[in-house]
Amino acid sequence: MFESLAGKCLLASPFLEDPHFFRTIVLVLQHTESECFGLILNRPTEFRLEKVVSMICELECVHDAPLYYGGPVDGPLIALHNSLTVGGHRCNDDLYVTSDQDELKKLFVEKDSGLKLFDGFSGWGTGQLESEVRTGSWLISEITSEQILDPVDLWESMVKQLGNTILQEGGFDRLPADPSWN
Repeated sequence: MFESLAGKCLLASPFLEDPHFFRTIVLVLQHTESECFGLILNRPTEFRLEKVVSMICELECVHDAPLYYGGPVDGPLIALHNSLTVGGHRCNDDLYVTSDQDELKKLFVEKDSGLKLFDGFSGWGTGQLESEVRTGSWLISEITSEQILDPVDLWESMVKQLGNTILQEGGFDRLPADPSWN
């Protein structure tokens, strides 16, 4: 039976060797039986929003933050934000996602909003993500809005948190068969 992972995060297994996803946390934005896409939350680029925004729309961005690499699939700039005055698709109780250019422009100049801007996204075809989860490439976890917007690299702390949760819940059946994988 299909279970959507939308709103959850995927933590790359320490053994996932794909360079696009090594030690990443992916927020799943949409997950249906036929498609899945999300954003890598912890891959800041060397580009600052001030510079990117001034190049694409000649506005002065008030956010001192990096542009994030959202994944290997090309697409429009995508923002995760917590502004109640800017539109978008609700991805949890506190956060919205938008790629609409007019909405992005509002976010760039809104001082009181939390914002992460992404170039590219991550995508999976029919059954691909489910297969990768079954083979242990991804660990599934809940994630808070504060963690999503936090500029600190959360991969290691979230893997430890997930490991502690498994042990506390007696989830020994989910531990690796080979102890050297720890």
